[in-house]
Amino acid sequence: ERLWSSGCRSRYQGLIGRLKFLRRPFCIIDVSTISASIVVMSMRSSGQVFAASALRGLRFFQILRMVRMDRRGGTWKLLGSVVYAHRQELITTLYIGFLGLIFASFLVYLAEKDTNAKFSNFADALWWGVITLCTVGYGDAVPETWQGKVIASFCALLGISFFALPAGILGSGFALKVQQQQRQKHMIRRRQPAATLIQSLWRCYAADEHSMSVATWKIHQVPLPSPPSSRERWNRTSSNQTEFA
Repeated sequence: ERLWSSGCRSRYQGLIGRLKFLRRPFCIIDVSTISASIVVMSMRSSGQVFAASALRGLRFFQILRMVRMDRRGGTWKLLGSVVYAHRQELITTLYIGFLGLIFASFLVYLAEKDTNAKFSNFADALWWGVITLCTVGYGDAVPETWQGKVIASFCALLGISFFALPAGILGSGFALKVQQQQRQKHMIRRRQPAATLIQSLWRCYAADEHSMSVATWKIHQVPLPSPPSSRERWNRTSSNQTEFA
């Protein structure tokens, strides 16, 4: 239905316009969801034995219906605008956090590589650093030496204090963005009454007899002399001839 009615807009008219409309992200999601639903329903109705994994894979596309709830993409636009507005702060925190992760993982690897089999290579130490700095703590790899425990303690404190900064930046950015949108809505609601008030005051000022305004419509308020009648023109002509004689 949306594909058929998309031709109402000039840029989606014709076959090329319909194909351009189908290339939109939400249209691709709709087509995928509808196709998966048709396949699942046809497999059930036909009674054929279908691979369970393939059937579950097709059912996954039906979850994409939740994306249609935000068809205008306002949520994603809001998130993108917040990230773009605070990109410098986010890049700075991520850069410093990445450096801290590399150094902490390397130090733990140096302290535990000879005594702990869980830190046999740098990749295992890096995995431990990610889990520790993100304050998840699976517990699959734990330092055993006192040097490793000291480094792990500093990593835990760093994760709590520094790795939580992006969440705070995004939270404050969302609050400021919502406040800005509310302010814009308030200004839009007050724009029309303010414009009407300004126009009314200007008309009152321009219609004043003592006003120095040169409004274009004021000349229509000045009464113009009516054209003389035929009798008046005849009397005026007669008087002129008498004076000439």
